[in-house]
This record gives sequence, C-alpha cells and structure tokens, in this order.
Amino acid sequence: MKRSIFTLVLAALMLTGCGGISKMKSGSSKIRYQATPNPCETRDNKVVVKFVGSIPEKYFQKGVCMFVQPVFSWEGGDIPLEPITLKGENVNGEGITISYSNGGRYTYTDELDFKDGMEKGRVTLTPICYKASTSDDEAKFAEDVIRNDRGVKFPTVLISDGVNNTSAMVDIRGNISISPINYNKTQGVYQSADIYFPNGQSNLDWNFKMNRVHDSKAQLEDLKRIMLEEGLPKQISVTGWASPEGEESNNVGVSKNRTDVATSQIKRVLDEVLTTMARRAKVPAHEVDYYKYELEKKVIITSRAAGEDWVHFVLMVEESDLQDKHAIINIVETQQNLKKREQMIKNLGETYPLLNNQIFPDLRRAQINLYYSEARKTDPELAKQATLNPAKLTFDELMYAAYINYNYETKLKYYKWATENHSQEWAAWNNAGAVSFYLGDYAEAERYLNVAREINPHNPDVLNNFGLLCLAKKDYTLAKYYFEEAIKQGSTDAERNLPLLNMKRGDYAAAKKQLKGTTCSYNFAFVQMMNDETSAAIRTLDCCLDQNADVNYLRAICYARLGDRTSCLRNLKTSTDENYDYKEKAAVDVEFRAYWDDDEFKQIVKLY
Repeated sequence: MKRSIFTLVLAALMLTGCGGISKMKSGSSKIRYQATPNPCETRDNKVVVKFVGSIPEKYFQKGVCMFVQPVFSWEGGDIPLEPITLKGENVNGEGITISYSNGGRYTYTDELDFKDGMEKGRVTLTPICYKASTSDDEAKFAEDVIRNDRGVKFPTVLISDGVNNTSAMVDIRGNISISPINYNKTQGVYQSADIYFPNGQSNLDWNFKMNRVHDSKAQLEDLKRIMLEEGLPKQISVTGWASPEGEESNNVGVSKNRTDVATSQIKRVLDEVLTTMARRAKVPAHEVDYYKYELEKKVIITSRAAGEDWVHFVLMVEESDLQDKHAIINIVETQQNLKKREQMIKNLGETYPLLNNQIFPDLRRAQINLYYSEARKTDPELAKQATLNPAKLTFDELMYAAYINYNYETKLKYYKWATENHSQEWAAWNNAGAVSFYLGDYAEAERYLNVAREINPHNPDVLNNFGLLCLAKKDYTLAKYYFEEAIKQGSTDAERNLPLLNMKRGDYAAAKKQLKGTTCSYNFAFVQMMNDETSAAIRTLDCCLDQNADVNYLRAICYARLGDRTSCLRNLKTSTDENYDYKEKAAVDVEFRAYWDDDEFKQIVKLY
C-alpha cells in the first residue's frame, strides 16, 4: 500500500514537471533573442556567433534545465556550436541560473572557421528542456539530452540569417620591403651636363630659370675644359627627357627635340675642343680639317629620346619629403595604363602642385655624358637583356632591371634568376620573397625569405617581410615581433604595417589611433567604415590615388549602409566591370541584402 502511494506521488511529480515544461514550450515565443550584430559577422576569418537571450518573469520553472546549442547551417552541412545550460533555481550543477520570479538574460558567444559559401549560412536554435535536480554537464549534443533525460524539443528559432564577411576586405599586403638598388647609372661617366627646358618646349634659352639655377651654360664649359685637359672621351651620350604629364606621344616628340638641341650644343663644344687641340698641336692650317676629322671619328656620339622620365620621377619622389610619396610610388608601380596613371597623380589635390614645382622641372631636360670608360647600358637595353639573356648582366644591373619594371610577375622572374645565379646575395632572396608575397604565393615567399634571413638575419627589410608573412599566416604574436625588430633596425615600412595587426584582430579603434595622420588610404577608409564613420570613409575613398575595383566595392558598401541606392549601385557596377570576381561576391554579400531583389542589382551581378 505504501509503495502504491509512493508511485502515485512520483507520478504526480512527473506530471507536474512535464506540465511545467509543456507550459514553457507553449510560451517559448516569449523568449527574445537578439544577435549582436545581426546578421553575425566574421573576424579574422572566423564566423563570430553572438546573441543575447532574454527570458521573461514567471516563465522558467524552478526544477527545469534548458539545453541551448546553436547550429550553423549552410550548403556545406550543419555545424553544432558549443552548448550551454540554463537552469532553474532548484537545480544544482553547472549552468546559468534563471530566476522564476524575475526571469533573466544571458549572452552566448562562439565562433567557427569561415569557409567560402558561408555568406548565406543561418544560425538556428532548438532549445531542449528536461526535469532534473542536477544539470547534465556532460551533455554535448542535443541527442544526448533527449536520450539521457527524456528532453522535450522546443520550436526552432532563427538567430541570424547570413554572414557579413566585410572584415576580410582589409588589404594585408601592407608595405613590402624591396632592398635598395646599388646600380649606379653614372658609373663610367667622367662628367655630365644638363640643359633644362620650359614645360612642353624644346627651345634653348640660357636665361630660363632652371638653366640659371643649375648654371647649365657653365656645365657645358666644364665639359670643354675636361676634354682639353683629359683628352677626348670614348663616348658622348645625349638623352632627352620629358616630365610625366600630358600626352605621351607629345612628350616623346618633345624629348626628341630636346635631344637634338643638346646634341647640336655638344657638337659645337666638341668642334671648339678639336680646334683648340689642333692649334696646340701646331697643325698647319690646310690640315686642320683633316686632323679634326680623324680625331672626331674616335668619339662615338649617341642620342636617345627617352620620352617621359618615370624612373627618375620615382627616384626623386623617394628622396623627397612629400607626405604622399609612398602612395605616389605605388601608383607608378601598380598602374600600367600611363594615361590613367597620370590622371591619378593629377588627382592628388594639394600634393600635385608640389610635384609640379619641386619634381617635374628637373625632369624636363637633356643630359650630356662624357664616358672615358665603358658606357652604361640604357634602361631599354637593360630590360631587353634581362628578358633575352640575363646572364650577360651583372647582379646590380639585373636588380635594377627588376626595379624599373612595373609588372610584378616580370619582377619576380628577374629576382628568381638572381637567386639561382647569385645565391650569396641576400637582396635577391629578399626581393623574390617580397614580390612572391605581394602576388599571394606565401609558400614561395617563405622559402625565399628563409634564405635571406640565413644570409642577413638582422636586416630590416627581411624582418619586415617576415612580419607580413606571419600576419598572412595568422601568427600575430610572431608578426608583431618581426615588425618591432624591423622598426628597431630603422624600417619605416614596418611602422606602417603595425596597424594591420589590430585590423585583422577586429580592434578597429586601436587601428585608427595607429593610422592617425594617414590620408587617402584604402585601409584607413576600411577602418573608418568599421568604426561606423561611414561618411568619413567615403571621403577617404574619394581621395584614394588608385580608384580601383577594391575602392569602388568598399565605397558601394558604404553607400549601402547609408541607404543611398543610386550611389551604391553605381560604384558596385564600376567595381564589377573592372573585377569580374566581385559579381559573385556581391550576389551573396549581406551588405547588399536590401537590393537582392532589385532588377538593376541583379543585372550588375549577373554572370555571363
């Protein structure tokens, strides 16, 4: 009889417990879930799932546990996340206690590795409740709870729909360090003279400001004096240049005319030298012309119209104190279209007038060189030789040929040849590693840089490039170490790369402080946008020197966040026209969710 009474009491308790769970299930819609942010986003190539659950008062039964395990679902499958347990006031063991009278709140956070295709992934939650005096802290999956505790499934709840992967748009290439070029183009030159010309002109004017500043007329007289004192040179070269502005075809013509003017001047000076030499040799008057003719035959005079002088432009900018000099050099090295390159430089705002005053005038010239030993090869000759038969070039010539070539694949080809034939030179290995990194081949970059480090372990260029490599491999501790060591050795590139660490970690506030003073930079605009300074980010993007597909795509995101449909789609179209891959990205990018059903958007992302 006693047993029957006990059985009835136990049954009553179970019914009461089940009744409590049933009541919770029927009222489960009262629980509020808020993903922060919504949709969830990536950080450092991981999907961060974070939400807050709010449970109302007089809801959570005192003797009940709730097993909470979000699931990330995408076309690649379902991924259960880390579970947590909520428990009533009378339940012992692990878990977050929820008051029956007052309800409660809890915050859930977990992350998983991001993979392509997860942009349309969803985070859902199917709570499971069970009656218990002690929580089941061993349970790792919903099936365990249902099997061990006869848990009751509640309705599935959508926590987050989609994944925002904008954090991956940081440009981690940073500032690679290319070792200094030791090639001296003037080796073998005993003396040189420069004649300067006004913009777009080729008429000789000794009173022109630049000719007076450099005392060009006196330079020609020095050439005359040297030839009279040292004898005739083996070779005289004349090269005409134009500053890199205006139409290229016009500049080629201008540089040719300047070459002709300078050639006529050195021929005049040479004739005066030969006449003086004939007089000093007491050559009879009737033999002077023949005497001069025989001597002149021994002097080789070459002339070349070099057109726009981009090489010296870069060298002068590097040596200047212009604030945007690194951005200017990046334009020259990355933009192959000369017309677009010149326009981007003209868009420099306050910097362009400084170029016009400080750099360009020194490039509008013709140079005369006297060679008393073997003359140096011209830039076109070096480039041709590096392509056809690099074995005929010295190490310094080959490194210079790579330096003046603005195609990174070709640069790498020259540097690789240098590592194979000048294996003792650390600079060849470093530069090959830096360019391999820039092109995204991290395995090759590491192979080259390891050799460079063995040869020259404390070189700041090698240390900085290793820092970038470690950053790409997500070893942030080691990346920080290499950057800081490079800075100690005097690397300015490493100083500019340090903010990338905080950008990859998602600490955009810290990155912004490190980038203080930076202007017109893609990464700075990215940081501004991620700090919710969207309008400021647009202004920064507008003044970026290279208005490429990346810049236009990021600007499209900014306008999407501001709800400006017209500007968003205009920039998105420009971006996808330049980079076809952005069509696929935009089609699943939750930044553009508001336009997924828009006909114009569909046309922009349509694949052909």
